[in-house]
Formats: sequence, C-alpha cells, structure tokens
Amino acid sequence: MILFYIVLPIVVFAFVRFLVALFNYLTQPYLSKYPLKSPDSVSVLIPARNEEANIRNLLTDLQSQTYGSIEVIVYNDSSTDATGPIVEEFVKADGRFRLINGNGLPDGWLGKNNACHQLALQAKGDYLLFLDADVRVQKDFVEQTLAYMQHKKLHLLSFFPYQVLGSFGEAITVPVMQWILLSLLPLKLVMWSRRSSLSAANGQMMMFRAETYRNHRFHEMFCNNPVEDILIARTIKRLGYRMATLLGLPGDIRCRMYVSGNDAIEGFSKNVCEFFGGNRNVMFVFAAITTLGPFAVLFFMPFPLIFIYFFSVLMARIMIADLSKQNVFKTVILFPLQQLSFMQMVIRWEKNRKNGTLTWKGRKIV
Repeated sequence: MILFYIVLPIVVFAFVRFLVALFNYLTQPYLSKYPLKSPDSVSVLIPARNEEANIRNLLTDLQSQTYGSIEVIVYNDSSTDATGPIVEEFVKADGRFRLINGNGLPDGWLGKNNACHQLALQAKGDYLLFLDADVRVQKDFVEQTLAYMQHKKLHLLSFFPYQVLGSFGEAITVPVMQWILLSLLPLKLVMWSRRSSLSAANGQMMMFRAETYRNHRFHEMFCNNPVEDILIARTIKRLGYRMATLLGLPGDIRCRMYVSGNDAIEGFSKNVCEFFGGNRNVMFVFAAITTLGPFAVLFFMPFPLIFIYFFSVLMARIMIADLSKQNVFKTVILFPLQQLSFMQMVIRWEKNRKNGTLTWKGRKIV
C-alpha cells in the first residue's frame, strides 16, 4: 500500500502532461496570418561563425522576401571558413545587405551574445529580427511575422522552427526538446499569461520591437550566459511586456539544427536544465520519473491506473509528434531511444557543470 501511494504521483504527473500536450494540440500554436497595419522597417540580424554550409541558403531566402522594407546585416564572428566571402557576394549584389567583421571577443562575453549585441547597435529598423544562420524561411516570413507582432501588440516573438531530421542520430535526439517543451508548457499561455514562469523562447528566431530592445539591450544584460534566449523571455515578462512563442511549420521557418546525434546531445546539454527553470534537482527528478516511471507503474499499480498512465504517455507523444510535424509512427517507435538520449543530455550537463568543459564552435561557453 505504501508503494502504491509513492508511485501514484507518477501516474498523476503523466496525466497532467497529457493535458498540457492536449492543450497545445487543441490551441495549435502556429503563426496566423494578418494584414500589415503599418509599413515598419525590419532589420534582419544574423550572427555567423563558420557557417559556410548554411549562410548562402538563408541569405537567398531573405533576398526573395515579399516584404521590401528590410535590411540584412551579418556579423562574421572570426570565421575560419568561407562565411565572409559568401556574404560579400550578397553585399555587392544587393544594397540591403551589410557585413560586419568581428574584431575578437571582448572579456566577459559569449560569442553569439556579443554578435547579437553588435548587430543591434548597427541596426536601423523599427523591428529587430535575429535569425541563426542555419534556418530557412519562406518568402513571406518577414511580412507575416511583422504583421503578427503588430496585430498582437508584441514586444517579442520567438519561434521553435520545424526541425529537419537528416539522420538516425538526430531522430533520437532532436525531438526530445519538443517533447519536454510541449508536455510541460502550454505554449499559448506564454502570450496569454503575465507570469514570467510561463516563458519560452528560442534564439534561432527572436523578433523584438526595436525601441524595447534598445531600451534594455537584452543580449548585453545576459552577455555571458549560454541560455540567454530563455532568460530574455523571462525578463520581457517580468518587465510587463507582451510576448509570444510559436511552433514553426515547414511552410514558414525550418532548420536542421544539428548534423548528428552527438552534436545534438552536446548542443542541448548546454541548456537542458533551463527547461526546468534552471533547477537541477527538478531536472533530475523529471529524468528519473520519465525513465523509471513505466517500470514502477507496471509493478505496483492496478490495471486501471496502468492503462491511464500508458495512455497518457502514448497520446502525449503522438500529439507532440503531430504538432511538430514529425512522423508519428517513427516517433513512437523511437521513444525508448529518445528517452536514453535525454538521459545522456542530463548526464552531460552535470559533467560540464562540474568540469566547466562545455564548448561550442571551438569556444568555451561554460
């Protein structure tokens, strides 16, 4: 009987996460299309370090945007590949494009945060759209995001892009973050609620009202933090500004974030704890419950609760896969391997925390 009451919260927790996933599924947190209210200018700002494999694709996408009142500025952060020359091709061909070459990394700054800060200092637009160099956008993306911000009166709009999975390793790692996000956070509440705890953002795409950004210089505020996107979102909410975070579709913004499972584990391990409010104990408990919970439920719960538990877990996975526009059958089949990948991320995070050895693109970030 004691074990029953110990394990019962695991069943309840699974059912609550099912309800969160159901909320997200029913509210469909995607970009809605609205007409523009005013022809505000947009500065598209791209931090780039050794992005020769990606930067041409993104710049081509931006060159063909339906919205004409844009400038595109790329910060070449000491790249050792052909990133700079590729950008220069666009600068020569299109007067809306500019290139800034970095002069080294100042003390106390992380590379991307410094790049975004320097870009913002040079930007002239009414809105600042930060994009990672590895994303792809459809031709009306700038226009539609601007119209959405105007209509919703937002100070920040962020996207979790649709993820292109090009390898088996990516298939068992990348969906993990969507699974955590969409089973713990009712995404529309980021916009509907004023609570800073209901915050989420993704540095791959963040669009700010320029006046708000310039008043606070958010990347300078978190200049040495590797999870600046989440902290900026919380700060936006604490300051009383309105924001929204959406899921990307293949028809608006997409990305192949990592090229292998190992890269994904290394990349996600730098911010996995922030999905749990930065509380490592909560992260460890979540990892233990989601990994060992199925066994505890099978051994110590009566059949009705076993059914409720596995129904909740399975249906949450199915809805989240469908929301993310991933193959539902494949996601369900790979569920055990994705759980193991999540454990690897948690273990890697703890190891990096103890050793201070986390690096990204050749630079130490912890």
